[in-house]
Amino acid sequence: MSIFGKSNNPLEDLTRTIIQKPPFLKKKRKKACDFIHTVSDSELKKGDVIGVHRIGGIYDHYGIYTGRGKIIHFSNEGSDFGGDIRVRRATLSQFKNGASNVFVVDFEAYRDYIENPSLFDLLEEGIVGIALRKLFGNELTLYSPEETVERAESQLGREGYNIVFNNCEHFAVWCKTGVKESSQVQRFFEEIGGTILKSQTHRV
Repeated sequence: MSIFGKSNNPLEDLTRTIIQKPPFLKKKRKKACDFIHTVSDSELKKGDVIGVHRIGGIYDHYGIYTGRGKIIHFSNEGSDFGGDIRVRRATLSQFKNGASNVFVVDFEAYRDYIENPSLFDLLEEGIVGIALRKLFGNELTLYSPEETVERAESQLGREGYNIVFNNCEHFAVWCKTGVKESSQVQRFFEEIGGTILKSQTHRV
């Protein structure tokens, strides 16, 4: 069957996807918080970047687990949002705020993705993604659990929350890697871009 039709050949299907999907529509490079797994409270370790799903998964809230049931995160007093958001210390219970599960970001898996990308990863990211990898390199700094907690503690009381440029995920990932990034913000703008592109396409 034609490469542009349905086939039973996985290689042909992959090739068809690559050809039909323009580079600017390809999957963007993954962020650290695309690598998560759910754990029990007892499995949490000092220095973990942890998170909870809020409001049925509409957004995720992140923080740094500092041990003995304590968290450091960006929040208002008793909630994720409000007029006095700053870096605060909280109990695990306060951080969860009714959430049933906690997830941990798997930075080892993220480092493997960054430093040893598979051919499929590179093809998914397209020409732009490959160029970015070459431009920015493929090494990832991961601070030790102790250093991660120290970095979080050094920010206690700090204000400057910004949902786009300096949110709870930016803070937590920075504590672990030294780089501020947010998979949630990335996905949001990708969705907006995709919606605009589809709208323009329908008008043609």
